[in-house]
Amino acid sequence: MMISPEMFAEQYKNKKYADLLEIRDQLVEEIEEFEELTPEEQKTGFMEPSPEVVYQMNLKYLGELCKLIADKYNSEYVWGEE
Repeated sequence: MMISPEMFAEQYKNKKYADLLEIRDQLVEEIEEFEELTPEEQKTGFMEPSPEVVYQMNLKYLGELCKLIADKYNSEYVWGEE
């Protein structure tokens, strides 16, 4: 079961900036792995959710995570908060 992009970001809101970068890198790796598949390979198998849905959700997760990364960067490095 996939969660909403907002809930995905919510579970990481207390992480530090450096930790968020690691999560971002993992998402980007999964996205790139899917993009390297041929269209036929992308549609094979009987996974639930399908690889196409996982790909689309990973893109949405990445978008929400990038917003959180920007906020964390500002709070930790620009404003000096912990």
